[in-house]
Amino acid sequence: MKQCIKIALIGLFLTLSISSCSERLSGKDESSFDSSRKKVEAKLNDKEKANLEKALRVTLSEAMWLKMNEPQKYNEESINRISLGMIDGKSYAAVLDLADDILQKQQERKIAHLQNEIDSLQKHKTEFEQVKKELAVFQLEPIELGLEDFFGEPVPRIIVTMKYMGKKPLKGSQGFSYVLKKRSSQTIISNEQAVFGESDSVLQPGDSRVNTIVFNQQKKDYPKLWSFPRYPVKGINLTDYDLELVVTTQSIKSNDRETVLPEGSIALIDENLKKLEKEITELKKEKISLDDLELN
Repeated sequence: MKQCIKIALIGLFLTLSISSCSERLSGKDESSFDSSRKKVEAKLNDKEKANLEKALRVTLSEAMWLKMNEPQKYNEESINRISLGMIDGKSYAAVLDLADDILQKQQERKIAHLQNEIDSLQKHKTEFEQVKKELAVFQLEPIELGLEDFFGEPVPRIIVTMKYMGKKPLKGSQGFSYVLKKRSSQTIISNEQAVFGESDSVLQPGDSRVNTIVFNQQKKDYPKLWSFPRYPVKGINLTDYDLELVVTTQSIKSNDRETVLPEGSIALIDENLKKLEKEITELKKEKISLDDLELN
């Protein structure tokens, strides 16, 4: 029993001796910090000095974050003052532990930030899908091709009909976009917007909105569009002529309520969600420490 007590007392004495001899950084002021750092570094090798520098930089980066994100708490303190307060009274080992804790905390904040972005995008996607559903009350009817005189020259015109498939009359205006592309290259040939109706206009179920797109390309590039024996040509398949038409219902204003299609697309939202989820997965796998950092 006495032997155990003796060993314990020796261990306690050694611990106290090591602690009393361990130099600590002072965060009282810049001058105190500089002098205490010299004392600490006097007992360190080159690798340990580099680790201390890394740890101090990590601490400074955290002080910057605190200053920017918790202004009420640190309004009266400079970034240096915050940083010095964080390392005040700490030994070399304690500063390294502090830096590792900060790196972990910063990693968690990055993940939380990305998760907030994902949540925001998911909400936007839900709202986007709801708007698309509300606007999906028009159906593209078979396309017709006409030929009209334009300053003495016959020019093809694409006649686009959007039929209203709703069950109740629409009182107000409707907006559409018409994007005509060269199918093989996806080059945009024309991009038009059209709004039909006024605030007091009424569109009955089964009625249509008709728009005409004048085909402004050269005859030599699309000769077949000029060579039909009779016009209008009903139910023409534009893909047979290397053409693609995308018609989108952009807005519906009815009974003083306007539904407008947001910019972008569901596909783009999904692409961004996939990128963010991949970033989070990689961050969760990553175990960052001072050894991963480099001094410039």
